[in-house]
Amino acid sequence: MQKVLEELKELLEKAKMTNKLNPPATPEQIAERERSLGAIIPDEIKQFLMFSNGFEYGWGCVDILPLEEITIIKGWDNTPDGWLDLGSIIGDGAELVGDEHGNLWLSDHESRPMLRRYSIKEWLRDNVIESIYEDIDEDE
Repeated sequence: MQKVLEELKELLEKAKMTNKLNPPATPEQIAERERSLGAIIPDEIKQFLMFSNGFEYGWGCVDILPLEEITIIKGWDNTPDGWLDLGSIIGDGAELVGDEHGNLWLSDHESRPMLRRYSIKEWLRDNVIESIYEDIDEDE
């Protein structure tokens, strides 16, 4: 994950888009939020929050909620109550969610299965970083 985050930062610097990054959350802030929610934030999301406390990039890319906006899910059709709302895949209607064990899932009402294990690292590498490369190429 660290290598992907470093590449993301370098690309955002090259594209002059570091304003997309927020100051990082501290491990203490993350632990406090987990205590206040009574839930475990998935490791990949914790790592990302310690890189940038929240992030949003482009249509069809990603929106990772800042620590203070992570909430407990209640009343969603396709995701169990008590799981965490962690963000979304912009444009797809798919939500990033965490279960009671700290696993990361994609909750997508348009696909089967509606819930599937997920890796934000892979999405960053395969979609967000690729999209930034395309943006840089268009600007040149």
